[in-house]
Amino acid sequence: MKLDRSKYLESRSVRPTKLLLAIVAINLLLGVIAWLFPKEGIPLSSTFKLKFISVDELMGNHKATYREVNMDSVLAGINPKTNSEATDTLLDVVNLQTDTLHKKDKTAAGRVMASFNEVPYYRRIQIPENNPNALKCLQNGLKNESKTKVIRILHYGDSQLEGDRISDYFRNKLQKVYGGEGPGIVLPNEPAATSRQSVFVSNSKNIKKHAFYINGATRKDGKYGIGGSSFTFNGEYTSFLNWTYNEAQKTQEPTFNKKKQDQAYLLIKNGSKSYGCVRNFARITLLYANEELSQLQLTCDNKINNYNLKPTSDLGIHQWDLRTNKELRLDFINGKFPLIYGVALDGTSGVAVDNFPMRGSSAIGFNKMSKELYRKQLEVLNVRAIILQYGTNVIPNIRSDYEYYKSLLTKQLQSIRAANPGVSILVIGPSDMSKNEGGTMVSYSNIPLVRDAMREAALSSGCCFWDLYEAMGGENSMVAWVNKGLAQKDYTHFSYKGSKYISEMLFDALMEKVNKQ
Repeated sequence: MKLDRSKYLESRSVRPTKLLLAIVAINLLLGVIAWLFPKEGIPLSSTFKLKFISVDELMGNHKATYREVNMDSVLAGINPKTNSEATDTLLDVVNLQTDTLHKKDKTAAGRVMASFNEVPYYRRIQIPENNPNALKCLQNGLKNESKTKVIRILHYGDSQLEGDRISDYFRNKLQKVYGGEGPGIVLPNEPAATSRQSVFVSNSKNIKKHAFYINGATRKDGKYGIGGSSFTFNGEYTSFLNWTYNEAQKTQEPTFNKKKQDQAYLLIKNGSKSYGCVRNFARITLLYANEELSQLQLTCDNKINNYNLKPTSDLGIHQWDLRTNKELRLDFINGKFPLIYGVALDGTSGVAVDNFPMRGSSAIGFNKMSKELYRKQLEVLNVRAIILQYGTNVIPNIRSDYEYYKSLLTKQLQSIRAANPGVSILVIGPSDMSKNEGGTMVSYSNIPLVRDAMREAALSSGCCFWDLYEAMGGENSMVAWVNKGLAQKDYTHFSYKGSKYISEMLFDALMEKVNKQ
């Protein structure tokens, strides 16, 4: 049977009216889905979510609703380069209440004090009503104790602090005002160790890191250094036998068995790009624990000496008053490898600021540290203030309520205060953080909720609070910081240049409170 071609083609074609109706129906269906679909998307897992274009995005007017930040206004009066020129005058602030200054010096120092009083309200440190003297310990340490001994400020945080960001410039400002040298306590096996500008720490490959903030790397005995971590070496080692008398040297010397001792070392090299007072140090302190006597070989530039590390159950301290021009190496040459808590590189007086970044942490785990060991470290190392800067890792976990995090953070702060009730504690809230929303980078909407939870936890626990989110400009400020080269393209972390501005803001806010009579 022969087919009629025209009738066949007519039967296979779609009428224009039907095609139009189909297109309209599909678009109506998509429009309804766009109207009903949650703007934040539907979470499929902790890292993935299902999203659909919004009605505002379809209409092309969604960009108009996003807040723009004026960086000239945000950074007004904040200039790290020019402010550093005022440090000679800042030295006078410490002794402003004495009558030993000349009249012109008092006038100059008064101008600096006035500038601290002009810190905008949204960049000021908030003092808890239940503890109005929360900064008293730090104030006394800076103004009095630092003249004759080292006082410490611990700067804990998440990856925002990696590479000594924020801490480095903040440390330099304090040391120029109150004296001090060195980068503080340094740790091996850190993710961004090579990014530090003042000092570079490397180690033998057989080192193992234990930290309360790393899953699968915690210690059951809670033996962590003051930085929340401790380090062990794997491999074979000799054992201490007894003491023998060296007739020639007229000294007692340890004897070890003939077993092989695997290489285990820490290597610390001076940086060349950081600030002068930070790159130099006059005192080296090894913090460790060891079940039995072991032997250390210390190489300071080209000078080599052996030292005995006494056994200690919790905290051992071995100190040398030495200066290093290029590099310092610690080789554990005999005896059981010690548990390493860190190496402090300080001056003999003034201020030390320790940088402790904890990648992936939300400040949870301080209560897992041995309370007695932590208490002893805070006391022996003369810690006068603790700064906790977290929140970045909480923000991606979007919720409508962060009461759970407030409760967890409160528990950590109470644990720290229990170890040293008088120490000054400052909690720094999260910085702004952006995500891609319809092709535009905008702030996570839950940042104020996370910030409020951290503020409530801090103030209710008798700790101070600094609102970094508002200090940097608030909603959508991270986009402006990135555009100005002050933050990285991940729209989360500050650049080294940007971190100096944050340090300057923090320094000004702290000085306003510390010097307030």
